[in-house]
Amino acid sequence: MVDRAQRRGGPLSQGYRLIGFFKTDIDRRSQIENVTSPFHRLEKAVAQGMSAADPVGTLERIVNAFDPLPAGVVLYDADNRLVFCNRRFREIYAGVADLLVAGAAYEEIVRAYFHRGFAAHTGLDEAAYVRSLVDKHVNPDASDFEIRLEEGKYLLVSDRKTADGGVIGFRLDITERKTAERELAASEERFRSLLAMSSDWYWEQDAKFHFSRISGGMVRATGVDPVLRLGLPRWEIPYLGLSREQMDQHRALVESHQPFRDFQYAYAMPSGEIWWVSISGEPVFTSDGKFNGYRGVGSNITEKRRTEAQIRELAEYDFLTGLPNRMLLSARFDLALRQAKHQHEGMALMFIDLDRFKNINDSLGHHIGDQLLAETARRLMDATRATDTVSRHGGDEFVLLLPGTTDPGDLAQLADSLIKKIGAPQRISGHELTVTPSIGLTIWPHDGEDLNSLVKNADLAMYHSKSEGRNQFSFFRAEMNQKVTERLSVENALRRALSRNRSRNEFSLVYQPIFRVPGRKLIGAEALIRWHSEELGDVSPNRFIPVAEDSGLIIELGEWVVHEASAQLRRWREAGLAHFPVTINVSGVQFKSRYLVDQLLHAIGVNGLTAHDLEIELTESALVSEGDAASSTLDAMARAGFRLVVDDFGTGYSNLVYLKRFDIAKLKIDQSFVRDITTDPNDAAITRGIIGLAKSLGLRVVAEGIEHAAQLEFLLASGCEEAQGFLLSHPLTPEGLQNKFNVKDHDAKI
Repeated sequence: MVDRAQRRGGPLSQGYRLIGFFKTDIDRRSQIENVTSPFHRLEKAVAQGMSAADPVGTLERIVNAFDPLPAGVVLYDADNRLVFCNRRFREIYAGVADLLVAGAAYEEIVRAYFHRGFAAHTGLDEAAYVRSLVDKHVNPDASDFEIRLEEGKYLLVSDRKTADGGVIGFRLDITERKTAERELAASEERFRSLLAMSSDWYWEQDAKFHFSRISGGMVRATGVDPVLRLGLPRWEIPYLGLSREQMDQHRALVESHQPFRDFQYAYAMPSGEIWWVSISGEPVFTSDGKFNGYRGVGSNITEKRRTEAQIRELAEYDFLTGLPNRMLLSARFDLALRQAKHQHEGMALMFIDLDRFKNINDSLGHHIGDQLLAETARRLMDATRATDTVSRHGGDEFVLLLPGTTDPGDLAQLADSLIKKIGAPQRISGHELTVTPSIGLTIWPHDGEDLNSLVKNADLAMYHSKSEGRNQFSFFRAEMNQKVTERLSVENALRRALSRNRSRNEFSLVYQPIFRVPGRKLIGAEALIRWHSEELGDVSPNRFIPVAEDSGLIIELGEWVVHEASAQLRRWREAGLAHFPVTINVSGVQFKSRYLVDQLLHAIGVNGLTAHDLEIELTESALVSEGDAASSTLDAMARAGFRLVVDDFGTGYSNLVYLKRFDIAKLKIDQSFVRDITTDPNDAAITRGIIGLAKSLGLRVVAEGIEHAAQLEFLLASGCEEAQGFLLSHPLTPEGLQNKFNVKDHDAKI
């Protein structure tokens, strides 16, 4: 190529002029991507290697230096004839590569390019096509431009005049960049389309944190015109739902150029409605690391916050009464505790339980009970301060948290007021109902330093109120806790004793003889349980029977009594004792169990007995309170032939309907009446009344607790023919009873 240029004359001088072009124009090539740096390296090489003594060699070195460049390079002289082009230029214009030789006229190359079909995509005829390119070639401007070739390639074109009137040109294949730009434009269009449809919005802030752009989604989502936000930082726009400190913390975060997520706050609409938004953002930096602002997205979360509030209300409030539940009570207590410590104040807690509420549920139905609970909650709210927390603890139990109140006199006055308000009659669905409360009180920190301790001890005090007759209040005392601890130790020992009783026989039965008073003939025996605990020693029935009933252990304990008493009766019969029934005491808990009748039938079956060999004794109070719940059991017992004895008759809330409703065989006069029948006219009158009632209904009657002859004489004179008590016989062991009444006929007597 160099030799041919020499023969045409003059082109060797182009090498010197090319050096001048590089020295004056090379910095302007920065617009051609990835090419500027190689040009600078070439400029340095030319400056160091160009020699006036050897221009041909210098040009050859320049041509060789251009060949590896990623951009096509071409040089034309002042006559618009080709001086040289590098390999990449020939690759770009491969369709006319055979014409790209030194001395070829620019116009000839253009015409050949048109004739070979590479310009068809322009839509121009030959003359117009040639004229447009020749004009640009002869008079190139100082700006670069892009062109598209027939095969879909894109070139960045940069042509410049040389000092002697020639043209040097650069062609860079930018097809990949254009493809990326198209994909980016399509992506941006999709993004804009999504933003246009979305209820979320996009936002930008400048380096001073002023909003500079907010997409239209904000209008759709919140109804707020974004223009009203432009030019302002977030913390200068009126907001709600945050404290000043929280917004200051957010400001400090963004001023330290940190990203943030889900920053929530609210603002008031002109209508007064409160709208909540969630904002997320990240800092933007320039290529040299300079902070340039923020960009991010925003969402309207008003509906989400409402839903969360509804869920929180369901989680923290009682559905029936609308009162705070245990979870919210715990949170309120934590807040009250911090305030109490900070302000050096105290607080109190009340535990309220409705007396005999179960009777209303059982007799009138749960829908009536629910209305009564709701009305009770309303009365409690009306009687307390706005700073107090009235919560439903569960069932018919309420807990009141009273911050700042510790004076016992004030608390007693409040408790007394609540007793009166709750105890006032309620008219519900045509029923006039009266329910009374039992209340226990604790004071922080004396009665407990945490919520669980205060509630537990107030619960103990409430049960003390119940044990004292209900419808009253009690302050917690330390000895109440001691009773609970003792009760727990009895329960644990009882549980262990039941699990090992077969091998160690901690339980036993003694039998209280029952006599027909005229002639003092033995007509029965009452089975009484005794417990000699390996851990606690001899434990009184009055001590462990209530624990067994409360814990449910009475079911297992009662089953053992039924089977042991039945087996003992069989052994007596086998030893020749007269036939008499054994009375077995059964608690109300057992009567509600569906297994009781099966246990009785199994016991008499394996021991060869009949139903008339066992008499089942139930207290009057249990019969009255559990009658509806245990009616199926009582009916099943009657059908099986078991006889029912009502114990402690006259001591409880007597309901004579039960004497008619159930198949009762015998009434037992409680020893509290027998004790003073010879000195107390009232007890004497009551005893005569019970005897007369039993006889009029065709029931047998037995008096218990007879210790003096005068008592026995009174009962005989009043018509009572059956009795038991220490005067007649102490409780006896099975062997003792057998030895004392070891006769083979039915006339066993004292």
